[in-house]
Amino acid sequence: MRRKGWLVLALVALTAATVSFHYGFLMPPGMHVLHAIHGRLCYIPIILGAIWFGVRGGLATAFAITALTIPYTLRIHDHHTLIGEYTEMVFYVAIGLMTGVLIEREWRERERREALQRELARSERLSSLGQMAAGLAHEIRNPLGSIQGVAELLGDDAPVGSKKRELLDVLRKESKRLGTVVDDFLNFARPRPLALAPVDVADLLQQSAAQMRLDASRRSITIDTNINGDLPRIEADAGQLHQVFINLLLNAIAASPDRGRVEVSGRAVSHDSRAAVAVTVKDWGHGISPDALSRVYDPFFTTRESGSGLGLSISHTIVSDHGGWIDIDTAPGRGCAVCVTLPVAAQRSAK
Repeated sequence: MRRKGWLVLALVALTAATVSFHYGFLMPPGMHVLHAIHGRLCYIPIILGAIWFGVRGGLATAFAITALTIPYTLRIHDHHTLIGEYTEMVFYVAIGLMTGVLIEREWRERERREALQRELARSERLSSLGQMAAGLAHEIRNPLGSIQGVAELLGDDAPVGSKKRELLDVLRKESKRLGTVVDDFLNFARPRPLALAPVDVADLLQQSAAQMRLDASRRSITIDTNINGDLPRIEADAGQLHQVFINLLLNAIAASPDRGRVEVSGRAVSHDSRAAVAVTVKDWGHGISPDALSRVYDPFFTTRESGSGLGLSISHTIVSDHGGWIDIDTAPGRGCAVCVTLPVAAQRSAK
């Protein structure tokens, strides 16, 4: 913000200096021939305004110079000179607009390149972490299965209500939770190939919401659905999309306060002239901080005490494989809305 203030101040000073030339304040007596140069000097603050602030900066500077030079035109009685002044004003606005448009286009292109570079770096990290996770999950899964089996057998012999039964119940519960984490590792490390088939997204969303209502009811959280019945069917892997919706609902429920509300909505949209379906899961919880938002897709990153930190990473991979994308609208203290957009005709991303 401080740098922006200095740029605005520099722009004001340049504009004032060039307009002063127009009125002859900074010119020695008898040197009014320099007035012809003024029109070209005004291009400097206009172009700088566009470079620093885009279209709005270029146009604002152009209009400011035009407004400040209009009183000068009232003193001109020569018709041809007056036409020249008005023509120059039109050029001010045109140059501010064109320069701003080109600069903003360059900004968008730079942001796109930076996003691609971040995605490439993320893919490389995912590849190495995936190999590590696959090996780790394989080493854990076999002994974990033995632990679960022994706990089940011992639990059957323990009297109900005894300390032994209580401890074995804890062992079974925690080993089951660890098994879920191991499954998440394997899903992250070895994503299944898509089994594409026509999918009714509205029906799939209703199933996912119904499945999660029991978990939500434990904290008196309601799950409302607002789904357009005319959603087009899409080519997708129903099982993997179900996993995405469950992950989003789990996150929304965990972020919601007791007696809160989660809303699931679905609508038909169009993106780049392509038919698509947009699914949004919204909560009114604590939101996500800017620092955490930049890392939500990183594997093993989580702000929850329980959880593997793989849910959004796996969901992002699944949605990308379907040719879709995920957008997150959030701010601390005002909740979070996660929107998954899926094309009707599946276009799998290149691996």
